[in-house]
Amino acid sequence: MTTQASPLRLTFVFGGIIAALILIGAMSLAIGYASFDQQIILDIRAPRLTLTLLVGAGLAVAGVLLQAVFHNPLAAPSIIGVSASGAAGASIGAALGISFNSVWLAGVGALVAGAGLAVVRGIATRNGRTDSTALLLGGVAVSFFALAIVLIAAPFVDRAVGRSFTFWANGSFALATWSGVLAVLPFLLVGFTIAVFLIRDLDPLTLGASAAQAMGFDVARTTALSLMAVVLIVAPAVTVVGVVSFVGLVVPHALRQLIGPRSKVLLPASALAGGALVAAADFVARVMIAPLEIPVGAVTALVGAPVFLLLLRRMVRDRIIVTR
Repeated sequence: MTTQASPLRLTFVFGGIIAALILIGAMSLAIGYASFDQQIILDIRAPRLTLTLLVGAGLAVAGVLLQAVFHNPLAAPSIIGVSASGAAGASIGAALGISFNSVWLAGVGALVAGAGLAVVRGIATRNGRTDSTALLLGGVAVSFFALAIVLIAAPFVDRAVGRSFTFWANGSFALATWSGVLAVLPFLLVGFTIAVFLIRDLDPLTLGASAAQAMGFDVARTTALSLMAVVLIVAPAVTVVGVVSFVGLVVPHALRQLIGPRSKVLLPASALAGGALVAAADFVARVMIAPLEIPVGAVTALVGAPVFLLLLRRMVRDRIIVTR
């Protein structure tokens, strides 16, 4: 892994990501089953593209934060239960009559996601040290529990709004609107601001809590703010589009191989690349078998699941996860 990418490599990587964003954005606005009409572009495709960029950026940034906090390359919102918990909160709120694409529903999702993350952290952390195996198993258990809540709550959600268990569990941008963008934007802006504020503290945190404390960093404060940012970024997005898996795992991992682990460049690069990846996945999900759509979470899982297995195998080989 490159510890410090050269300026030339950084230029190529950032330039490539930005070029991909422009290309994907243009294709998403111009290509579709419906006719190329101004109203369709402004009222349907534009909010959909905006949400894919915001959600993708948020999931990737959340992955960077979680991996730094837990000192674990497998930590990602969809793997340790944050995304599923947010979906559970949203489905409960919707079943109780809270309007979709509202700040209130996003807030309920954030509260439940925060509780789910606290449970996983409590299970996996002892004396300031996080057990990788416990983190993964706790995330799996919380995710299954949260999706069970979604399954129970889904029949009580107004069918006219088009949200179902499949929507929550696999993600879809088909119901994206400008009101959905406005509902999640305040949470995302606060979460992104916290993440930017923490950039200089993330690198020492990746060395482990003891090493960061020895360097004079306030580990407890950085950890708490990082997890708060993750919840604010991920849960409200899930309330609008459902669970989109593996983005927070794949993007930071791939970029570390290209530009190294320094948070000052990894965080903004992950935000841009995450947006590009989710926008591309949504484009594929929308046009592959048009006029039908496949869940965007299925597209990202096709990419992310093999990467997850590769990283898991590497952690077993390096005895980060100990086998007996």
